[in-house]
Amino acid sequence: MGLKLLVTSDFHAKEDLKEAAIEEANSGDYDLYLNLGDFIEPEYAEDLFDRIEIPGLGCTGNRDLFDDEEMLDKAPVFHFLEADVDEEYLVILIGGDFPDDIKEQVTDIIEEHGDSSKVIVGSHYPPLKVGDRIHSGDRIGFGEFRELILKQKPALWANGHVHEDFGERELMGTKVLNAAAESTGKAFSVTIGDEGGVEEVEEITLVE
Repeated sequence: MGLKLLVTSDFHAKEDLKEAAIEEANSGDYDLYLNLGDFIEPEYAEDLFDRIEIPGLGCTGNRDLFDDEEMLDKAPVFHFLEADVDEEYLVILIGGDFPDDIKEQVTDIIEEHGDSSKVIVGSHYPPLKVGDRIHSGDRIGFGEFRELILKQKPALWANGHVHEDFGERELMGTKVLNAAAESTGKAFSVTIGDEGGVEEVEEITLVE
């Protein structure tokens, strides 16, 4: 049957984005909701996930780290998480505060899973040279994330953080999405196929 995801990031405590994401997630079209950080307020994250009726997971963003312990207590938001969706699909989340040996840990998780085409990775920060260009033109992505994509080839890598570089891209067969929503008001619908890999990506307008 595949797996259909709603992927968002960087709401920055905006009420209209929260309300729209809840409505979209509860539309009956999705199996899993992912939010990749910068909620800003623990109570905001708690309300968001409490009102979503499908399974939902999030990671911390750089703007969440001041209140991270409170946020981690209030909502399913993590610095680093390995989560089985079911017997086939695996989600790995990498938040704003992650282990120094992140590349080694993620490599071990994907190799133990055995089928990278059914692995979804969500990080707050982008991989290097993919959706990481800021207004000045500089690239601020993480080299170890790019190396993980090139070597492990997950089905999907989604991130936020760089608001001005929202969009859909591809790196060596892996679909890479920057889902930062504060400036765009948009999210992504992503379908992972029965046989693995991304079957379909659609931009979803949450807020005009």
